[in-house]
Amino acid sequence: EGDSLGAMEKLCRQLTYHLSPHSQWRRQGIMKRKPQSCLKAVLMGKPQDNTVDLSGIPLTPKDVERVTSYLEHSSEHIDTVELCFTELTDELLLQLLPALCGLPRLTTLALNGNRLTKAILRDLTETLKDPKKFPSVTWIDLGNNVDIFSLPQPFLVSLKRRCPKQGNLPTILEFGEGQVSDVEGQEGLGDSQEELRAGPG
Repeated sequence: EGDSLGAMEKLCRQLTYHLSPHSQWRRQGIMKRKPQSCLKAVLMGKPQDNTVDLSGIPLTPKDVERVTSYLEHSSEHIDTVELCFTELTDELLLQLLPALCGLPRLTTLALNGNRLTKAILRDLTETLKDPKKFPSVTWIDLGNNVDIFSLPQPFLVSLKRRCPKQGNLPTILEFGEGQVSDVEGQEGLGDSQEELRAGPG
């Protein structure tokens, strides 16, 4: 019973982390809108610390076109893209998606605090099924959007397969359904859980 309770607590912590904005972003105050001049400044230079930080800048369809062009031209120098609190909608993200999934070094994509709906999860999940797209991504933050309250199992599985070391990626997959079948090379996982359940009661 104690093991089950601990597993449930861990699952809840991981789920909360998935669906919440990071505390460091709160401290930096980036939920406040930034002026459009910030967008111009970012798009004029090379990615600082290999990061494209557009957080807090409301993006229009025309802005998204400019961002797409920038991502395509700077693809070899980008490992993090922060698009949190940019008022992104499903349509705007779909417009950006080809450029984003083509970034060879991208590991982290922050999309939290936008106007995305659960409908976009289908497109993201299908994209992630192709190992040639988002080849290096191990983290996509979709917290604090319109109605995204959970992440599909195939979405999490695809992310985990891109993670070089099992355990680096905090996901709700570890104690979710199908955990034995969807993690390659984890044959002993089911046996170890059976031992836990059969332990001293």
